[in-house]
Amino acid sequence: MKVSLISTDSCEALKPTLLRYARIATLSCFCAAPLPALALSVTQPTSSTVVSAGDDFATQVLGNAWDMNDAVDVDTEESLDYISGLTFSGGNLSGTTSVAGAGLFPLYMGLNGTINMSRGEMFPIATGHYRYLTFKSRVNAASQAPYAYVYLDGGSTATGTIGVVGGAGLTANQWNIQTIDMNNLQPVGGAGIHWTDHSQVGGLRIDPANASGVYFNIDWIRLTAPATASEKTQVQWTDSGYSGGYTVTAIDANSVAYVLGTTSGSSFLADTSFLAPGAFQIQVARTGGGGTTAFSQTFHINTPPQPAITSPSVRGNQSQDFATAVAGNPWGPIDASDFSTNGMMLNGVINFKFVPGNSSYYTTPVGSFHGRPTNADPEWFLNLHGLSIDTSIYRSLCFKQLVYGPRSIFGGSIARLFWGTDPVSLTTSDDIVLHDNAGDSTVSEYCIPDLAAVPVEPGGSGGTWSGMKSVFRIDPSEFTPGSCSTPDTCHDVRLDSVTLSPFAHANPNYTFTWTLSDPDNASDTIDLYLDPDTNPDNGNEILIHSQTAGNGNGQFVYTGSGLVASGTYHALIVADDGYNAVAQYAGGPIIVTSSDVIFRNGFETTP
Repeated sequence: MKVSLISTDSCEALKPTLLRYARIATLSCFCAAPLPALALSVTQPTSSTVVSAGDDFATQVLGNAWDMNDAVDVDTEESLDYISGLTFSGGNLSGTTSVAGAGLFPLYMGLNGTINMSRGEMFPIATGHYRYLTFKSRVNAASQAPYAYVYLDGGSTATGTIGVVGGAGLTANQWNIQTIDMNNLQPVGGAGIHWTDHSQVGGLRIDPANASGVYFNIDWIRLTAPATASEKTQVQWTDSGYSGGYTVTAIDANSVAYVLGTTSGSSFLADTSFLAPGAFQIQVARTGGGGTTAFSQTFHINTPPQPAITSPSVRGNQSQDFATAVAGNPWGPIDASDFSTNGMMLNGVINFKFVPGNSSYYTTPVGSFHGRPTNADPEWFLNLHGLSIDTSIYRSLCFKQLVYGPRSIFGGSIARLFWGTDPVSLTTSDDIVLHDNAGDSTVSEYCIPDLAAVPVEPGGSGGTWSGMKSVFRIDPSEFTPGSCSTPDTCHDVRLDSVTLSPFAHANPNYTFTWTLSDPDNASDTIDLYLDPDTNPDNGNEILIHSQTAGNGNGQFVYTGSGLVASGTYHALIVADDGYNAVAQYAGGPIIVTSSDVIFRNGFETTP
């Protein structure tokens, strides 16, 4: 008779049945001791676990995560000569490398010798704070290794102040998440830099592959600070009958794995700060257990709120711009009276019109100027109607224009500003690098938050942006005309508007406005501050308002406060969803005064 041992629990349950069909006096002698439970089970995190996202540079400083959801996540204009078919679609960036060193700039440093309005100039990376570069990418060729290049500033291409660090090789046609420690940055050449040689850097470039003809996808890029305790995930599991080690891995919603670490215990504090917000599972695998694995329930890395102040802004107070409030005729919609009639009207520009029609290859909307330069120095003298600009009041400039055709910075894709008191003897600003408009008719807006800070060419006889100015001129481009027949080949120019505005002004009332986006939370705590500088951590911020706010547009009507002395401030908004807090400054300053005194053009002098 063959007897099979069964567990004690099963034996006890089967006793009544066995005793009915067999004469067994002592059934317990056939029952074995309990067998050990060999099942591996992950008990933490659970479906209710929400982990704070890591401190990501693009989210916290730029105010827009590098999630490839919009075209500003990468400065594609700086990559057009090296990558073909650059496309943003469905939260992914794709393209094909044209050369082995084809790079993408999540943060472009701009160029020295220009009015540098690049994000890298305005929002450099603090190297002592941010350290880990992580990205999710895919290539269609094997053995490709991504590289990261760092540029000190807009002069790095000329001075060689560049560093480089390589990533791990990629498997063809497979999504990969990898982290590069920027402390491993190595100098490029004799003048090259390490990551912490300087307190901040202005440029970050990623080469997705190291060969030409490689098709790639990028899902997201993150540059994070070392994790805090709240940004780590407690992983726990149970296991019996095994005494080896374990590998702990995060699996995203698309089944892409990222190894978090190894341990020999039954718990692990996992650093998930590198990972983009979203849904994840934790996989725990025995390192020597024959492939035994177990998964946690799906948990969530929080998506931080994204606030943005819309008023005040980089545009200043456009409702009181100089042309409207002083000259009585706004420079936009454009009409013939917007330009000077002192004999230099549209010098060097022909074929202009103000209404659509009489052309088979372009249509200019009513209220726009369209012209074709006949020399490399076309000029727009704005009509001041015999008045002068008080530069202590009017300091924010925005103009909307289009220069047709492909961009060539050294060929003429630059604009300049001129000012002074004599039309033939003016101060010349540094260059304004224009956007690329090859193949489209998108009008670009160029905004300078403070003309008083604009770098100028030496020897200008119009002085700095101070005092009174009776002449103001814009040169839209500097292409040398040649034989051409279309707007693109002739580099035609179009102007829609020019606004020269004062800073926003609370005297004492002002309506602050903002937008808030938080896909994970219906409402967040909003704190609004006035800050005499742009450092949110030095403790001199003045809280003027706090509320709970939902997604979308919001506002606060400020009626003045005895806590705020007269002066120039920067508006700061902080949105906190309970997991992450994000701070963002307004694009332009605001002048605060304690009374509602009105004079001359409706503005007090700058405190």
